[in-house]
Amino acid sequence: YRRRPELAPAAAVLLRRLVAAEAVLVAAAVLAAAVLSSLAPPAKALAKASGAVARVGPGPVRHVATKDGYRVELLVEPNRAAVPNDFTLRVTRGGKPVRGADVTTNVAMLDMEMGQQGYRLQEVAPGVYRHTAPALVMVGHWGLSFEVTPRGRAPFSLLFLDRAEG
Repeated sequence: YRRRPELAPAAAVLLRRLVAAEAVLVAAAVLAAAVLSSLAPPAKALAKASGAVARVGPGPVRHVATKDGYRVELLVEPNRAAVPNDFTLRVTRGGKPVRGADVTTNVAMLDMEMGQQGYRLQEVAPGVYRHTAPALVMVGHWGLSFEVTPRGRAPFSLLFLDRAEG
C-alpha cells in the first residue's frame, strides 16, 4: 500500500467484511455443535429398523406380510399410546391356519433408550394369536417384533415399525 495509498480504505473495508463473515461462520458452527451434542443418541433398537417388513400407524393397524411361506396379518387396535392395545397375529400357511405355534412379541421404543417389553400371544382361534396390554407407553415410533415358532418347524420373525399417537 505504500505504492498505491488510495487502495487502503477499500482494503480495510474488505478485511472488515471478511472478518465479520468468518465470525458468523464460527458462531454458526458453535451453535450447531451445541444443538447436536444436546440430542440423545438414537435407541439401540433403531439399528434393527432396516430389517422391518413394513411401516404402520398411526391409527389402527391391519397389515399383511409374507415370510418363509407364511402369511401373517398384524392387527393393532386402537394403536394409541398409554392405553391397552390388542395385538393380534393371524398366521396361515398354504391357506390353512397355523395352529399351536409359539408366538411372542417384543415392543421397543425407537425414539429413545427404554427397556423392551415382551409378551406371549395366546391362540384364541385357529391360527389367531392375541395379547392385550398397554405396551405403547408413550407417543412415538415403536418396533414391534414378532417371533413365530410353528409346531415342528423352524421359527421366523417379523419386525414392524409403528407410529403411535396419543
